[in-house]
Amino acid sequence: MGCFMTKVQRFRQLEQMAEHACDKAGRELGEAQDNHSKEQEQLKQLTGFFDEYRERFNNAGATGMNARQLGDFRAFFGQLDNAIESQRQTLVGLGAKVTERQTLWIEKHQRTQSLSQALVQVQKEQLVQRNKREQKEQDERSGLASKDGWG
Repeated sequence: MGCFMTKVQRFRQLEQMAEHACDKAGRELGEAQDNHSKEQEQLKQLTGFFDEYRERFNNAGATGMNARQLGDFRAFFGQLDNAIESQRQTLVGLGAKVTERQTLWIEKHQRTQSLSQALVQVQKEQLVQRNKREQKEQDERSGLASKDGWG
């Protein structure tokens, strides 16, 4: 066959490349979603920790605390608040990445579907052409047979 590729083979190759790209985009989307979920869980833990310490602070305040304890609580709350805000910003970035990956996957998926449909169409056209060619050959053989006295 050499370097010659039929139209169907070319479309099949394009379809396979598109499927590969779609699979890759799907894996990248899955990874982005996993990362987002992990970081979402981290934020949940941080806010839970913050709520737990706020309750401890309120309980300690009810029984009384000295200035050093108050300062320690405030410093710790500040650190937790900064960590929570940082985590929220991380989630915003990861959310954007998930959206970007999802859009890319949709594009790749649609391209794969379009190429699959085009391949089916090319295969149908090829079948019609082959049927016409075979019918023509059969008609020619029938014509030759009748001229030779066979028909």
